[in-house]
This record gives sequence, structure tokens and C-alpha cells, in this order.
Amino acid sequence: MENGEGGVRENRREAGDRARQRMAEAGNQVLSYVAGKNVGVRAKMLTGDVLLFRGNGLLPWLIRLATHSDYSHAGLLFRYDGRVYCLEAVGKGVRLSPVSRLLDHYPKGIFYCGLGAEETARETALGFGFQQLCLPYDVFGLVRFALALIFARRRPVEPDNRWFCSELVAAYRFSGFPLTDELPCYVSPVDLINGHKLELRGRLTAADI
Repeated sequence: MENGEGGVRENRREAGDRARQRMAEAGNQVLSYVAGKNVGVRAKMLTGDVLLFRGNGLLPWLIRLATHSDYSHAGLLFRYDGRVYCLEAVGKGVRLSPVSRLLDHYPKGIFYCGLGAEETARETALGFGFQQLCLPYDVFGLVRFALALIFARRRPVEPDNRWFCSELVAAYRFSGFPLTDELPCYVSPVDLINGHKLELRGRLTAADI
């Protein structure tokens, strides 16, 4: 399409279609997650891997609508002392959450992605993320991103100390292993999966042994 705004919207739709196809395929690959036990997919998860989420509620629905995708949230995996956490930016700010508890909130909507980053890149990305712990959620940045999608116009952005979810994950760029060509402040969850660095391995489901 020759119109710039229409072209951006068309590209978003195409990206969303690709992501939905991959999500449908991954949904057929169910990965049993046993809390507290280092077996199955839990044993294979590495610090620095990525989780994508399909949330419920108004805001996740608006995010999926605006980005033409089925993803509304993203986070980074962190392993420590036998536990598996997700580093994520939510309404209350940047925090660490046990993956087992997130499965209670997203019983059918957590998708596990591996990636080929070296250990040093993973450590750098997580180290940067830890420096952002307790910083506030980037509500203004999310609004700015939404306006950029609507009007196909991106404003210059000054660095700040606020984060939304996929912006924080896209900070992998600072480790020398960018997950997408997009600037972090304009990255959505669908951009992460379409950046060709993530390997979508399947949908997590809580299980007991």
C-alpha cells in the first residue's frame, strides 16, 4: 500500500497473522510444568529465555487488538536456587514472579520461547533487568506506542526509568543480542516472536506428579 499509515497497519496485520499461526502450532505442543521439581520443560528452561502471555481483561484485549496478535504480555525467565521466576513489567512496576503462580493467572496462556543467546548475553540482559526492579510501569510509553500505531508516526523518545513489558524484554539489545530490529520503546510482544530470534516451543500447563 502506498499510504504510509495503511502500510504500517497492513504490516501489523501480517505480523499478527504470522504470530497467530505460530501460536496455534505451539498451542498443540503442551509442555507440562511441575512446580518445584526439576523435570520436563522446567528442567530445560534457561535464564534469559522468554515467556509470552495471552491475558484476559480489557487492557490485554486492547493490546492484542492494537497489535493484531494474540499476545498481550512478555517476560524474561530467571533461575535461582532451584526456583524459576519471570522478570516482568506490570501495572505495579518491574517485579519477579514465580512462574508457578503466573500459571494460576494464565492457565492456558503462557508460551515458552527459547533463544540462541550466549550465556554472557543472557546474564547482561537479566542484569540490566534487575537494575530496573521496582521501577514504575511505563503507562505514558504504552500510550505513545498506541498513538504511533494509530497515526503511523513515531516521536523521538528520551530515555526514562519506566518500562512496559515488551520494552523491558527488548532491552536484550543492550547485551548485543537484539531480539528485533525495532527500538525497545516501540516493541510489542508480537514483534518479539516475529524477530526470528525466539524459538516458540509450546504452551505451558500446570501439572502434578
